Amino acid sequence: MTPTRWHLLRHAPAAVEKGTVYGRTDVPALPQDPALLKQIAAQLPQSALLVTTPLRRTAETAEMLEKAGWAPGERIVEAGFAEQDFGAWEGTTHAALARENTSDYVHFWDNPAQNRPPGGESFADLMTRASTAFAMLTEAHPARDIVLIGHGGSIRAIVAAILGLSPENALALEIAPLSLSLADHAGTEAARGALSPWKLRGLNLRAGL
Repeated sequence: MTPTRWHLLRHAPAAVEKGTVYGRTDVPALPQDPALLKQIAAQLPQSALLVTTPLRRTAETAEMLEKAGWAPGERIVEAGFAEQDFGAWEGTTHAALARENTSDYVHFWDNPAQNRPPGGESFADLMTRASTAFAMLTEAHPARDIVLIGHGGSIRAIVAAILGLSPENALALEIAPLSLSLADHAGTEAARGALSPWKLRGLNLRAGL
């Protein structure tokens, strides 16, 4: 059976001050070196199903890659893959939050996988919604090439779901901007007993490295 092949690409670096908390803040993607974009575009399957999130930096990354020669097919915007919502901390910097040293900020670092910022969500919450969307789209588009241009958090959550990692262990995964992770699903009938239908073919791959 032809597998469903996922290409998980983190968006280009965002136009924000270093250290800014910008999970759900809708910031633009920074322009990238055309040669680098061509290298990345060459790694993506043509006519693939393109999945982006409601945040503009994912769509803008897709536009850069199209200008570099990539030609996706059908397009879907999936809110389940949006970045983690940091609530009241959105748009501030970690340095400023550390200086304020509020009890909420101190408590958050006791368990950053499970604790929620004020008005926001935990990484465990993100894992739940991202893995649900991932399973839904895998079932709905069997034997397809699917390119998700997502976020560090949502791709980390997807890889954790494939590997059966806890939210705490998932935070150890590095997902760099414009890195590519690759996963194949062989179909539900391919799973036997404890065997998984998933094969992780690559993690945090970066063009030119």
